[in-house]
Amino acid sequence: MTEAQSKRQQRAAATAEQLLAAARDVFEAKGYVATTVGAITEAANTAHGTFYLYFQNKEDIFTKVMAQVADDLYREARAPWAGDPYEALAAATRGYLEVFSAHRGLWRCLFEGMHQSPAIGAMWLGGRRPFVERIQRNLDRLMAAGSIREMDTALAAEALGSMVEWTAFCFVELREPAGHSSSIDELAATLTDLWYHAVYGRVPETPSTE
Repeated sequence: MTEAQSKRQQRAAATAEQLLAAARDVFEAKGYVATTVGAITEAANTAHGTFYLYFQNKEDIFTKVMAQVADDLYREARAPWAGDPYEALAAATRGYLEVFSAHRGLWRCLFEGMHQSPAIGAMWLGGRRPFVERIQRNLDRLMAAGSIREMDTALAAEALGSMVEWTAFCFVELREPAGHSSSIDELAATLTDLWYHAVYGRVPETPSTE
């Protein structure tokens, strides 16, 4: 590769990143439906035609914006399940909530986009699947070691992942519960407590009918 080619590639990568950063800001501010390619290029201070050198359309750039955010989000949730399980869960949950909160405006945008385009829904499910599968693998490992009770680990992993995701959405985007003054720390502690006791707790024995 020549020096000129290398510089062209660097400029191209910088322009693509500039458009992605601008798109993230515009989507957060306007929502999915109201965002246009023109608004993105204006925010990025690039020519309208330049956009199409890097992205096919609004849907394409949105999926790439959300893929970046999902990578940050689930990287936090991939904290090692080692040492004290409660502390590991607490660290992973708090990291997840911090990233979720940092991108507050994108979550309603994601819901809008999924109703507009099946591809956006497929992208998000594909991004979260490794997160849920990792939960299941850890549950399988713990169950095989006798550390937790028997359970359907696939359903349990989906339920636990969804609990964190949907609670984060309601808390961060919808500001529920209304009038509640909880902090991210308090929410993380509550989710950690629920997750920990759901996994490590023991089901009460069924009273004998004899």
